[in-house]
Amino acid sequence: MSRSIFDTEIMPITEKMYRYAYSILKNKDTAHDVVQECLVKIWKNRMKLPEINNIESWAMRITRNQCYDWVKVNRFNLQSDTDIGRDDIVGTGSSATDEDTLMKDRMQWLAQIIKSLTPKQKEIYHLREVEEMTYQDIAEILSLSLSDVKVTLMRTRERIRTTIEKIDSYGLAN
Repeated sequence: MSRSIFDTEIMPITEKMYRYAYSILKNKDTAHDVVQECLVKIWKNRMKLPEINNIESWAMRITRNQCYDWVKVNRFNLQSDTDIGRDDIVGTGSSATDEDTLMKDRMQWLAQIIKSLTPKQKEIYHLREVEEMTYQDIAEILSLSLSDVKVTLMRTRERIRTTIEKIDSYGLAN
């Protein structure tokens, strides 16, 4: 029995593929288009599915490659959906409590910390913490050694933790 793109193993991956594409491209429409292109590639290669050990890693690798191919071709056309000002996040009304405002500030700082990571750190962090992929799958997707993935993730988490501690201690990050 051969697998198709509509099997339960393939279709749930599309949401992960989209989140991953969006984490790289930072634009909803572009991420959607790239995932559609990936699904077409998967469909064209559907005869290879029985040979593939880990379909999720394979699909995520296709997504990654397609995103970076898109960036190479369109690097001057990149427009981010994440260019949101502080007023868009916090709002101008006075209905937010101090705790809500503090939480929104922390989320904004976390976004800034993650934005300051290297592309490799961002990718590994996203695949592990957001997509909840295994270290082995991340290593396969990014063509890295397992130890490189583990060390990079450890250093990334440490950088995030120390920066957050600095913010909590001093009220700002330098």
